[in-house]
Amino acid sequence: MSRTTRWVRKSLLQVGEAERRSPADLARAAADIVLLSRFYYLFLVFNMLGTLGLQFGWAYMGRPPTAPIWLIKALQQLTGTGWFANDNAVTVVGLLFAIAAASFPRFLVWRLGSFGYLLLHVALSNSYGSINHGYHVMLFIGFALLFLPGRDQGRRMARKNVLSCLTVFWFAQGLILLPYTLSGFWKIWHGRLEVFSPDAMTRILLDRALLEADNIPFLLPFVAQHNWLAQSMWWLTLYIELFALLVVFRPHLHRPFGIVLMLFHITSDLLMNISFSLNIIMLGLFLVLSPLAPTRSSLSGVIRSLPIIGMPFRVAKRRQLSLQPREPRHVWLVYDGECPMCNNYAQYLRLKQSVQEFVLVNARQGGPVVDEVRQLPHDLNDGMVVKIGDRYFVGHEALHVLALLSTDRGAFNKFNRLAFSSPLISRVTYPMLKFARSVLLRLKGVAPIDDEG
Repeated sequence: MSRTTRWVRKSLLQVGEAERRSPADLARAAADIVLLSRFYYLFLVFNMLGTLGLQFGWAYMGRPPTAPIWLIKALQQLTGTGWFANDNAVTVVGLLFAIAAASFPRFLVWRLGSFGYLLLHVALSNSYGSINHGYHVMLFIGFALLFLPGRDQGRRMARKNVLSCLTVFWFAQGLILLPYTLSGFWKIWHGRLEVFSPDAMTRILLDRALLEADNIPFLLPFVAQHNWLAQSMWWLTLYIELFALLVVFRPHLHRPFGIVLMLFHITSDLLMNISFSLNIIMLGLFLVLSPLAPTRSSLSGVIRSLPIIGMPFRVAKRRQLSLQPREPRHVWLVYDGECPMCNNYAQYLRLKQSVQEFVLVNARQGGPVVDEVRQLPHDLNDGMVVKIGDRYFVGHEALHVLALLSTDRGAFNKFNRLAFSSPLISRVTYPMLKFARSVLLRLKGVAPIDDEG
């Protein structure tokens, strides 16, 4: 879990060279994520009320399952098959859970009931000898939303809930995009050298035309007659699918890739009669409307974020930034003034002359910087925070940054620079320092920071 949240923090707080996220931005993103979860459950309600296949009767098919999978098989052994015929009653129960989840998405019981209905529906629909992948995306997202945090209870819980919301959204995006990446690797592994054939897509389309002889897709004849177009679509499909999962960690690509994948499904329907309508809606909700995407999208940011293609542009951007004169830096260190170890560290630390202003901020005395840090998804009791410009470094990251900025004058600063300029040593050592701090505070009888009025 800690590794997951670290990936999320790096992805969100350090979007790119030109954009940083403030604590207020993170809080707004978390609120938008809860709002998107409402839309997800409203869409579930719409599907259960309409004729798009999520009513329980559509999964039951009017007869007992012929090839029950594990969940249905277990239910059959416990209760028999007679209750499956009560499809209207099951649908009403699931509908009530979905409506309650849309109204109160922070209550686990409603989300759990909605997920239980979806799991039962998907399991039963796949218990008749064939697998229907169309509903899986709804099930995956329903599982991710189970981990949404409850209501905020105090400032400390609010910070943790913000990070929890961001992690849940990241998890949902990963579950949506992982099947695309697996599909790309499967195409390469299954096709082997045939993948690189100049007429690979054309032959796939001709095979599809034989299967769909009674219902030839609209675009198939045109694309099959133009091999250059078919091959371009083939290579674009491989690129998009192979690198889809990386999009989770590149917010600049959330909206562009979401739109491209939506067009991919629409084209697949027109070209091969393969329809994934639910995927289109979920891509719109969790990628195109992503609250983690930059507020101002730029073509240069998108190009630099592209896997492989954007590599030379990222190198050129770094070179351009390295040639620009650096702005004078101001550094703030927020620490616990009641901790003797933290206090001595802050007092003895000396930074390079390039740092024009080094401000020590006692977290227990409050102030504007402390108020900013309190809005971060970070508990002040979990460690010190370093602010440089509009960037924040917490815990072992703060220790590492200060070591890189510290001077070589004095035995303390030499040791600090030598020991903690290594990210690995900082990561390994910091939990021990944190434990020592908690022991010292207990011996002094000092309450945690957030517990002090």
